[in-house]
Amino acid sequence: MQTQTITVELQLAGLLVLGVREDAWAIEVVARYAVDAVSCPTCGEMTREAHDWRQQRKKDADLWNKTVYVLLWKRRFRCRSCRKVFMEDDPVCGRRRRTTKRLRACMAIQAEEATVRTVARWHRVSEGLVQRSWLEAHTVVRAPSKPHVYLGLDGFCVRRPGTMWTGLWDLETRCPIAVVPGERKRDTQVMLELHADRRTVRAVSIDLCEAYRQAVQTALPYAAIVADKFHVIALASRALREVHGERRRPGNDAWLMQRAVERLHADDKQRLATLLQRDPTVRTAWAMKEELRALYRAPTAARAEVALDRWITDAKASGLRPFVRTATTLTRWRTEVLNYWQHPITSAVVEGKHNRVKVLKRRAYGYRNQQTFLLRILNLNHTY
Repeated sequence: MQTQTITVELQLAGLLVLGVREDAWAIEVVARYAVDAVSCPTCGEMTREAHDWRQQRKKDADLWNKTVYVLLWKRRFRCRSCRKVFMEDDPVCGRRRRTTKRLRACMAIQAEEATVRTVARWHRVSEGLVQRSWLEAHTVVRAPSKPHVYLGLDGFCVRRPGTMWTGLWDLETRCPIAVVPGERKRDTQVMLELHADRRTVRAVSIDLCEAYRQAVQTALPYAAIVADKFHVIALASRALREVHGERRRPGNDAWLMQRAVERLHADDKQRLATLLQRDPTVRTAWAMKEELRALYRAPTAARAEVALDRWITDAKASGLRPFVRTATTLTRWRTEVLNYWQHPITSAVVEGKHNRVKVLKRRAYGYRNQQTFLLRILNLNHTY
């Protein structure tokens, strides 16, 4: 007689199902390992003599929203050669584990997106088990598929005040390479010497940090250092804010001056023109900011060099202290700024990844274990 009962495979290799019991909340599967003879761990001889049987209760991944338990009959064998008694292996769960590897792998995948507490509630297990499952799956970081060529180096805040880490990322694959606590030259140099091959790395993108520049020059003497263009333009934007920040601005006038002029609508451009006509000092500062932005539209390195030198000269002659200070900074970083036309790379990928790292930190309300936080970062391969 046909009933409503269906049968599904357990899909745990090596197990022989002896019976199944199902109720409204759980499914219990009685099973044992199908092998008849095992190798003695002491002498290596094969034996079939079962000394005794012991049942162990293992938790498996849910099925049909029901908790699945595997009642596993495990055998203790006695070796006929050395007379040693030993327990048979448990490849489905692992030695002395009360959950199957399938369940732990499922929780590790879910813990990449959801919090540890949420995954623990989904599977009705402890948070410690979810965390250990994630560590078991991600402790070994994947090796790079090809040598690193273009690198991005930047720091991010782990804990306020002043606790900074430095991240090294591959700009081509968008994958993390290494993360070290601190942002000093010594910390960064050791990281580069361990994880970056000076024979293959062609360029490194950094912000205007002297410690990073010295570390790259020491560890990668043949690599070009590229000053990130967004940080270079940010210098002029910050100088403009200092100039007009001394005066109160109505409405969104400050936003209009910081916005790229080509992105403004016609009415906004008219308002900006009226605003700049009223204040010659602000008009000069805004023009210098836009001139520095236009530097990166130069088609060749030679024209960019001429434009940069002209901007530095004009900034020093402007009499505006914020722009004089910016010109002094760009004079020190002149070579690194012009390297952009030889290696057009930026730290945009690194900045985006570090934003995801900060979200990861806030979602977990911080990490007490630095090693766990480090592994979380090194397995952060998402590109969205």
